[in-house]
Amino acid sequence: MPVHSLCFAQAIAPQDIDSDRRRALIDCWIDVSNAGGAAGFPFPPIGPRDAAPALDAILENLAPRTCRLLMALEGDDLVGWLNIRRDAFALITHWGTLHHVQTRTDRRGQGVGVALMEEAHAVAREEMGLEQLHLAARAGVGLEAFYGRLGWKEIGRWPGALRLGPGDDRDEVLMFLDLGAEGMTRS
Repeated sequence: MPVHSLCFAQAIAPQDIDSDRRRALIDCWIDVSNAGGAAGFPFPPIGPRDAAPALDAILENLAPRTCRLLMALEGDDLVGWLNIRRDAFALITHWGTLHHVQTRTDRRGQGVGVALMEEAHAVAREEMGLEQLHLAARAGVGLEAFYGRLGWKEIGRWPGALRLGPGDDRDEVLMFLDLGAEGMTRS
């Protein structure tokens, strides 16, 4: 399906997510994780017993100023989501972090991830007043190139920080986006 048919919704409080949407978020996380996606669960397979408590912890922390859930929708169907967070500590309230960036595996390569990232950029800058975004990505799965095409810059690595299995240590790649820069453009 074409990406132009996407719309976006935000959750800024736990009550913004009803039981059907909660189930769709969990199902997406399971789908992405079990396909090897770097979305927070490094040891697939996972199921609802793994994803549900992790999602509930995110939902419990939702607040307009500090924690939002951004969802990409095709009609009523959830096709991707991410979490935008900022710390309330005064020295660092000008930047936020992206967590659990994911799109349903059957929608990959269709522009959903790019559209979701562009919307996150706009929400972070225009609604949350953030000047920078940060994220940590798992090396070795092409994420650096994906984010790089969207204007993100690699600013460091933690060598071997992620142990996915015996002999499979991966760097954690630290990335940065200046929200004032023209690195990302809205389509």
